[in-house]
Amino acid sequence: MADYVNGAVLMSLVALGVLLSESDLSVVSGASSSNPLADDEEVTNTTMGIVENVSAARAAAERLKMAVPTVDYLQLASTGLLEYVSNVTGRLEATFKEFTTRDLESVQHTLIEAIRYLNGYDSVNSISMLQNLDYSMYNHNLLRSINSDLRIASISLSEALFDQRDVSVAVDDVFAATDKLQENVIRLVDVIEKGEAWTVETNARALAAQQGFNESIDAYLNSSLAQIEDIVTALDDLRGFEEDMYRRLKDKIPTTFPKQTTAYFIALKKALENTIQKIRINFENLKLYKHRDIEQWKSRGSIAAPMGYMTQVAVQVASDPMLSNDCTESYIEKILAFPNFTLAHVNGCLAEQTSNEEKTFAIISQLLDTFVVGAINASYGAFDICFRYVPRKINYCLELNGYENNWANGRIYNAAKQVETFVDSEIQNNFNTCVAQNGYFLNYHNIQEMCIYSKKRTRYRTRWSK
Repeated sequence: MADYVNGAVLMSLVALGVLLSESDLSVVSGASSSNPLADDEEVTNTTMGIVENVSAARAAAERLKMAVPTVDYLQLASTGLLEYVSNVTGRLEATFKEFTTRDLESVQHTLIEAIRYLNGYDSVNSISMLQNLDYSMYNHNLLRSINSDLRIASISLSEALFDQRDVSVAVDDVFAATDKLQENVIRLVDVIEKGEAWTVETNARALAAQQGFNESIDAYLNSSLAQIEDIVTALDDLRGFEEDMYRRLKDKIPTTFPKQTTAYFIALKKALENTIQKIRINFENLKLYKHRDIEQWKSRGSIAAPMGYMTQVAVQVASDPMLSNDCTESYIEKILAFPNFTLAHVNGCLAEQTSNEEKTFAIISQLLDTFVVGAINASYGAFDICFRYVPRKINYCLELNGYENNWANGRIYNAAKQVETFVDSEIQNNFNTCVAQNGYFLNYHNIQEMCIYSKKRTRYRTRWSK
């Protein structure tokens, strides 16, 4: 019986201990002095720091509402970042907004809701929206890491509260996560604002340079077309020159030309006309070819396009902490200097092409004078001999020269081939080289040499180290 009584007493003591423990849990769960959040000044200060971090992140994002970027991809970045910050910080802000009540239980329940939210669809949806941005602008590795850290920190704090242990370490985790959150949100907002300023400035410089670029192209093209027109005028003069020579020869003969002489002059005029038309068509094709390529230069925004691309690359680099971005500012300086630098290159190329064409057209003029004018003069000079030395056999002399003067037609035909060769090799090919050089320069110069491409992507050694 004694053993039974002792056992009953022991059981009663255990039950009492359990009831006392439950009573203590109930007290701790309320707003009593045993609340570790209320008693621990360090926890209190850290918690207030969490609220400040969240507020700082939201305030930074709000700046984007007051100055909405004009660039499409920056507008998308602003929208995505605003939604992300709102989604992630909304629940955390709600978690501690009533912290002054020191109600441990309400904080605990709010944290559990925040955990569910941070793992929920809405948060994932905001990340998906950011994924629509350019990969580096989205900075998804960093933001996703922050999101995960917040979830882990919230779980840690929730468990600490539930177990009624010292929550200072868990609160520190949440503080570290929100501190990193506000740091990177502020950085991304700064990048978006800088990206907008950079884009506005580079666009202005690109437009100014493009105007100079177009003026240089027009000046080159007008100079080239003027030289072509001079040659075309010279071709028309050749026809008139031959016709005048024929008329003067015709006036010396009282009767008609012998049959072979008439056949020769028909062939001569045909050779001359054929040469004139061939050269004219060659020049017309050259003008069309130049116009096509020149208009493509203008319509493609030759300077604005690469500048826009390079500016966006600079924004991407500045927004990505995984890249060494110590050279971003100096790179922007290079971009701003790019229009005048490019314009000088283009002007140099076009000036060289203009000089080359002037020399080539001078050679073509000399060639026409040597081959065509020379052949016409020699041919009519040979017929003119008939009137000086054999006046009694003039018809025989004219007919004989009609047989022998066919070499002149060959020289005239040959002139067209040589002009065509000069146009193709000396003008068009060099022009193609100039176009190709400009295209390569505009698309690749100063891009592959950017310092960011020579830097290695380095991850942080620890979660919170910089």
